[in-house]
Amino acid sequence: MEIPGRHADSYRAGSLLQEEIRQISFGEPLDRHELMRGLLPSYEGKRVTFMVSRFRKRSGHARLLSRLSLPIFVLIVTFIALFATAASYILIRVQNDHTLKMAEQSTKFVYRNIEYQINTMNNVAAFLMSNQSIENLLMSTYEKPFEAVSDLYTLEANLQNLSLLSLLNDFGSGNNVQQSYVVSVALEPGSGLYAMATEHFSPITGIYKNNDLQHQKWFQSLSRGDRQIVWWTQKSDADTAMIYSARKKTSLKDGRNVGTVIVGADTGSIRGIFDNAKLDEGFHLLLDESDRVIYSERYDFLEDVSELSYVRALADAQGTIITKLDGENHRVMFETLDNGWKLLSVVPESHFSRYTLAISLIGAATAAAALLIAGFWLRQIVVRVTVPITRLVTAIQRPEVVEFKEPLPYQNTGIYEVDELNQKFAAMLVTIHGLIEKSFTEEVERRQLQLELLHAQINPHFLYNTLDLINCRAIMSGDQETSQIVRSLANVFRYGLNRGETWITLDEEIKQVEAYLHIQQMMMDDLHVEVDLPSDLLHVTVVHLILQPLAENAVIHGFADRKKDCRIAISARLEREGLVLSVEDNGRGCDAEQMNRQLRQQSARDMGELNEAGSGYGTLNVHRRIQLHGGENYGLRYIDVGEGAGTRVEIVLPYYGKQPGKRKDVAHV
Repeated sequence: MEIPGRHADSYRAGSLLQEEIRQISFGEPLDRHELMRGLLPSYEGKRVTFMVSRFRKRSGHARLLSRLSLPIFVLIVTFIALFATAASYILIRVQNDHTLKMAEQSTKFVYRNIEYQINTMNNVAAFLMSNQSIENLLMSTYEKPFEAVSDLYTLEANLQNLSLLSLLNDFGSGNNVQQSYVVSVALEPGSGLYAMATEHFSPITGIYKNNDLQHQKWFQSLSRGDRQIVWWTQKSDADTAMIYSARKKTSLKDGRNVGTVIVGADTGSIRGIFDNAKLDEGFHLLLDESDRVIYSERYDFLEDVSELSYVRALADAQGTIITKLDGENHRVMFETLDNGWKLLSVVPESHFSRYTLAISLIGAATAAAALLIAGFWLRQIVVRVTVPITRLVTAIQRPEVVEFKEPLPYQNTGIYEVDELNQKFAAMLVTIHGLIEKSFTEEVERRQLQLELLHAQINPHFLYNTLDLINCRAIMSGDQETSQIVRSLANVFRYGLNRGETWITLDEEIKQVEAYLHIQQMMMDDLHVEVDLPSDLLHVTVVHLILQPLAENAVIHGFADRKKDCRIAISARLEREGLVLSVEDNGRGCDAEQMNRQLRQQSARDMGELNEAGSGYGTLNVHRRIQLHGGENYGLRYIDVGEGAGTRVEIVLPYYGKQPGKRKDVAHV
């Protein structure tokens, strides 16, 4: 029969839907959870295919040998790896700490010995300052200058004796007695020996007038009283690197200034200290107060290193800093001596971890050897247990056994558990044979009942003809409002049925919900609807009938206690996760966190309990259908908009582009 006019579309939609129901009932599985998804048209073919598919699926799983070996092997690997890692870490830490401690001890050794030498030089000067005999020689007065010759020689002999004392204990020499000091006295005019003293000062042991020292910075600082003891470094006339200290000599009787005591030492003795505390890697650095080099294996004597970054960073009296030197991190350990000099030990950071690679390789090799031994014995044990069971599994996977053409082969393994499994499985096959026949009969009956139920519920051709008749009567009676309601209702059903298709364009989905809301606007005086959709998203395909249930929830539940200024906003946007549709109302709101938790926890069988709309397409229904066709990463989510600000629900869908049409649903295993 040919259906003329506008009834043809509705008739064709109903026919297509009925044809889809017929295909579902007699050809394709109802859903992914169906027991008889492998059934074929013939009874015998269905029975054999079902059993074969079930056992072939199981044959793809890991065998017992690997399922037992892998977890135990992973456990052993984890234990050995953790043990080897912990042992290597401890050894590396101990070795690195030992290396660091050795470097620190080297610094302490040098520091203590230099401090000892400085104190020794101070002791020599203190001896000259406090010795009564020297005091008498310096304070004697003479009528004639030549009368002071004898006392001058006596004082000079005392100075020579002090300079010959090997108190510095030169580490670089095997001699027990050598000239290690320069002991000089620069006399003031008030001393009785001044007239007989040498006119010009020379940095060797002797007695001099202080005229040549007036322009020296250290002498000026000492004269001003800035310090009681001054230290400086310079080269002697013989181009020898020297260190000096000086202090004023005052009379023990009247406190009158009679001269300056100068004590000098060759830096060769300091070099001996450093030679006995050499660093495996890196260098030492001894600096004066002006950051000039006194001794270093890297820099020259009196070289100015104040511009070096790690020298500028020495703010405290002692400590450790990390600096970049020659493209590598270095550890700088420093100490400040009592006279203001700084002792630095600069060691590359790689020196402290030089054994890390070797220890790590040894630990890895040991762990590998332990794994090989453990793996070998593990396989021997597991194979002895699993091989009999594997033989049983191989036997029951034979098609002849599965299709009941042969009995299960009998094997006497001598293992009680395996023999018992073999007998029980043979008895189970007989039971399954009867259950399959019963299950097939029940499945055919169930599908027939489902088909009849769907036929009884859906007859779109009759529904559209009836609505069209009501529309025509309303127009003939001049009732435009009723005509609009009927047309909107027809659109609701037309787009809702969607010819049995799962996917629909976003444009048609919006038309369906607009038709529904148009009917609601006729029943509610103050309902405002806002739809904000980018034009380039109108042809995107979405799961059908997802917006209308959410809009219905907003009207029924959100506006249950509200009659004025009711607003519903529908929008769409693209995000990185896919297409996002938003339905927002200004109703009484809900607890977004609780709703999201229910969506995550509620199972499909409890769908009826959350069917708030009562139409069969409630919130959970929409959520489960989206996940069924799109995947677990998609669905509904409630957004917290604040208490009393309404409800906002977002629909997250896969984005397939702008071409409408059928899409493959995500398989759920």
